[in-house]
Amino acid sequence: MNMATEYIIKDEIEKERTPSELQSWLSQKVENICSTQEGLKAFRLQKGLLKKLTEEISPLAKFGEHKFGNTNQVLLKPVMGNQRYDAIVIDKRTEPATETYIEVTQAHEGKNDYCRRRELFNKSYSFAKAPVIKTGKGKNIQVSIPPEATPVEEGVENELKRIVVAAEKKAGKDYPTNTSLIISFDDAELSEKRLEELSYPTIDDFVKKELLPLDLRFSHLYLAGKANKVFREYLITKQD
Repeated sequence: MNMATEYIIKDEIEKERTPSELQSWLSQKVENICSTQEGLKAFRLQKGLLKKLTEEISPLAKFGEHKFGNTNQVLLKPVMGNQRYDAIVIDKRTEPATETYIEVTQAHEGKNDYCRRRELFNKSYSFAKAPVIKTGKGKNIQVSIPPEATPVEEGVENELKRIVVAAEKKAGKDYPTNTSLIISFDDAELSEKRLEELSYPTIDDFVKKELLPLDLRFSHLYLAGKANKVFREYLITKQD
């Protein structure tokens, strides 16, 4: 077993849990992993299956918390593999129980996100709002993150664009009936309060204008903020 997988295994990830159990397990698991220097490095660099925790399990846990609360009649089951969904929602509040599906995607910086995490591990700090500057090519590429802040307006615009790009990547693709899409984004950068301060449209207005007109073949769209400040649900009515 290599270092990338010894912190977590597939069966552990795919276990059915209630929303509160999933959140509790995730918090404890991350704390345990990060309790050693080796584990902290693996987690920050998202080695192997650890990437699943931050990119899929964390948004799923936030979805479960907001959508279902403390009920023990709903189970969330992450699923690994090449199927067109990342989790199954088993709802026992109805008779018979129903199963729906969740697809999770990230609104992030792509490779720049990895650069920031690597900088955080190497230096124990990273300027989250600073530009990522790359020089050189191929294996000789050098990355620097200077201690300068991105203007607030630019940060908001960047995050809005990332959400649109994340949605566009899922547009035009077929998914099983009753599949919902969760877009995880940085709500520390993009919050309702900040939009109001900048006289920007609300999150709801942004979604109605930029996201809902896309060919999203899902039953629902959810925006789940990583800082847990923003959670939104939208019905997509054009799914057959």
